Amino acid sequence: MTGRQDVVTADHLLHEGRLASLDLRVVAGASGVSKTITNPRVQKPGLALAGFLEYVKPGRVQVIGSSEAQFLATLPPATAADRVEGLAGLEPPLIVVSKAMEQTGALFAGPCNRHGVPLALTAATTSVLIERLGATLELLLAVREMVHGDLLDIFAIGVLILGDSGSGKSECALELVHRGHRLVADDVVEIYKVRNEDLVGQAPEEVRGLMEVRGLGLISIEQLFGVVAVRDTKPIDLVVNLVAEGAWPVERLGLADSSIEILGLRRPRLTVPVAPGRSLALLIEAAARKYLLSQRGVPDAAAEFLARHDEKLQGR
Repeated sequence: MTGRQDVVTADHLLHEGRLASLDLRVVAGASGVSKTITNPRVQKPGLALAGFLEYVKPGRVQVIGSSEAQFLATLPPATAADRVEGLAGLEPPLIVVSKAMEQTGALFAGPCNRHGVPLALTAATTSVLIERLGATLELLLAVREMVHGDLLDIFAIGVLILGDSGSGKSECALELVHRGHRLVADDVVEIYKVRNEDLVGQAPEEVRGLMEVRGLGLISIEQLFGVVAVRDTKPIDLVVNLVAEGAWPVERLGLADSSIEILGLRRPRLTVPVAPGRSLALLIEAAARKYLLSQRGVPDAAAEFLARHDEKLQGR
């Protein structure tokens, strides 16, 4: 699968739903909200305010916390203004002042207006601000791919269910939710490659928490099963591929390892034939349990069975 990467502007980040609780308020530099953020890592420009501007990386959000504010307060007013001017002159895509420090914001307002650098204030602490901005940017700037399937949290395992249209993915997902598991996405799954090692899935925002079931139409999982039945994102650990019975060779003992590549990363894949009378939800639960056991180092039952069988044959 080939992925795409979206362009993230300061305006996009400031209005991102995941950051609504931060209540980011633009107080200067509104003309520059179209500036592009290219790096998910957030930076505190302590050295830059000390005069070492080479430390500032382009395309990164700059966060002004208590340490930066207190340092600027120790400088002569003219020197502090010069240091702030130097940082704003590098035209970072966004500067955010934490703890609603109005006085510090006022010091940055003039230079940010002159250079068209968006300046925002938030009441959040510096640590919370950096953690939330970094986590959000990791997703927004990640390479992504959309797949047709369902994603659920089953026994804390992220299970992606794939299959042709009409194979019963949504019905199976509904049964799993009824059994107490959590829905992440139905029909369309957005998959993000995060930190070049994790695959994180979510539903498109407009259909989050919704499921389309033949005969029932569009239903809200949260309304029917409660808020605990849904979650926003989940790392993908296991892929289950639903196929028509007889359309795909099935390995009877489960010894042959099968995997699928998504955005350059491989995940174990289990192929499950669909046939009347089969409980797909139960089979997928068992697959998740088996995967969980393998991650804990529990020996595979099929491998142990064959080992004992070989020992018996050799002992004859």
